[in-house]
Amino acid sequence: MTSTVGRRQVNTFYPSAQVPINYGSRMSRRASDKSSNRGNVMLAKFIIIAVVAVFVLIGLQAYTATLQHANNILVQDNQYLQAEIDSIKSQIVEETKVTRIEKIATNKYGMVYPTSDNCISICEGKENGKNLAAAIKSEAYN
Repeated sequence: MTSTVGRRQVNTFYPSAQVPINYGSRMSRRASDKSSNRGNVMLAKFIIIAVVAVFVLIGLQAYTATLQHANNILVQDNQYLQAEIDSIKSQIVEETKVTRIEKIATNKYGMVYPTSDNCISICEGKENGKNLAAAIKSEAYN
């Protein structure tokens, strides 16, 4: 039997065990479940995007390290080549000095500076003291 005296309706057979059914709360529970599912889906998407971003950053960092290593090798090669260029330039300066050229010319090829003893006149009957260029010029135009 049931009694309704200013209180809610209670079943006398199960006085406190029965919870009243509220159909309105089921609807709001479903809506809150959907919103919490949406929140969970958004959280999962955010976590996936964050993990992908971290992997992309790690990949870019590795690529940057590879490029930096290759750049360091090229810089080292350039320094070696520059040292070799400087060495060759100093050798060129040493080999093109007048004293070095004179030494090679006299020792290897037997060349000497001309003196009056080892000069040969190319024109017979002309004076020995005359300028060679003037003699060639006068012979060419006469």
